Amino acid sequence: MKTTKAYTYFICMVGAFGGLLFGYDWVVIGGAKPFYEEYFCIADSASDQGLAMTIALIGCMIGACTCGWLADKIGRKRLLIVSSLIFFFSAIATGAFNTFDAFLVARFFGGIGIGVASGLSPMYIAEVSPSHIRGKLVSLNQMTIVIGILGAQITNWLIAEDVPGGVITADSWNVQAAWRWMFWAAAAPATVFFFLSLFIPESPRWLALKGRFDESRQTLSRIGGADYAEEELATVRQANASAQRQRDSPHSSPVLSERYCC
Repeated sequence: MKTTKAYTYFICMVGAFGGLLFGYDWVVIGGAKPFYEEYFCIADSASDQGLAMTIALIGCMIGACTCGWLADKIGRKRLLIVSSLIFFFSAIATGAFNTFDAFLVARFFGGIGIGVASGLSPMYIAEVSPSHIRGKLVSLNQMTIVIGILGAQITNWLIAEDVPGGVITADSWNVQAAWRWMFWAAAAPATVFFFLSLFIPESPRWLALKGRFDESRQTLSRIGGADYAEEELATVRQANASAQRQRDSPHSSPVLSERYCC
């Protein structure tokens, strides 16, 4: 089987951008924490501090729980584009808002982006990757998560100014602006993610499951050639037929039928 490596790696790296933003958005708040707490006057409120740090987790759960349903409904590519926009606008909003309640809303939506990316990026990469290199390509997502974490730490370090004597003052650069730029910095990779996502194909497996076999064949041919495309489409048709038999069988388990049809 002949694989167009450059094209395959390109679309997988674009898909892995979700992992990079996942890692960045997850960690960046650690560096911003002492500064926005002073800005919003919550340094003495343990409950508000905890809410600010965990509100994204609620959004993350919602994003993770709805990721699969949305990906099946609108497609992997469209949801990648949507997730890039969520990351972009949540980054801008988190740094721009001047009230604590609005800050929490922005972080909540950032958490939704994290939850969606956690499931969508590896899903997309797995569905466009040839089987003999699938494990290696899916691991790109793990690598970009770590790069995003490292990027957040470096960004926080570069933006924040030294705190003389360890005393954070309300009128300092860190409190008035630095924490904002830490969040805004995520808008740059989110913008790149958005534009690159416009040039990647829809998942060929999703297209085939939706009956759009010609489009699926075209993408698969570009990834691995004509023979590879026919082999993959035959596998998808076989899986669909098996799922249909499971649904039609009066003795089939409802749980298994649902699992195989998704």
